Amino acid sequence: MQKTTRENVAIIAIISIAAFTGNMLNIGLSYAVYWESLDPTSFMKDFAVKFPLLLAPTAIALLPALIATTLSFILHRDRLVARRSWMIALLGLLLTVGITLIYHLPTNLAFIELRYPPAEATYRLQVWIFLHWVRTIVTLLAAVFAIFGFRELIKSVN
Repeated sequence: MQKTTRENVAIIAIISIAAFTGNMLNIGLSYAVYWESLDPTSFMKDFAVKFPLLLAPTAIALLPALIATTLSFILHRDRLVARRSWMIALLGLLLTVGITLIYHLPTNLAFIELRYPPAEATYRLQVWIFLHWVRTIVTLLAAVFAIFGFRELIKSVN
């Protein structure tokens, strides 16, 4: 049986959201733990070296996830239950992007430029990690809702 455009796009969305979630888990379970172990100044210097290396894998997973999830939401306009699942998945990704743009990006740049005194850097890192886990949970939920949307598509085909 040949897959439809909707199925192909949905599969890309699920795989890329899962890849993005895996990237977020890697950052939280490895880099964040390591950064917490450093003194604040050493952390900011290390962050300045490692943060640029994290951009490519994050973008490579996030951009297809956003595009395919948006397309899945659009392509399912005639299937209410599937569309609702795709909308929740898309809102989860957009919330993640929003948190990133509002908190993480400005804070990341300040870390790189060593703008924070040690006590503030420690506090900012703790907030950074907390919000990172919020993003990770939200992206995991987005993946679950993408699977729900795909499941509804498969139900309607059978």
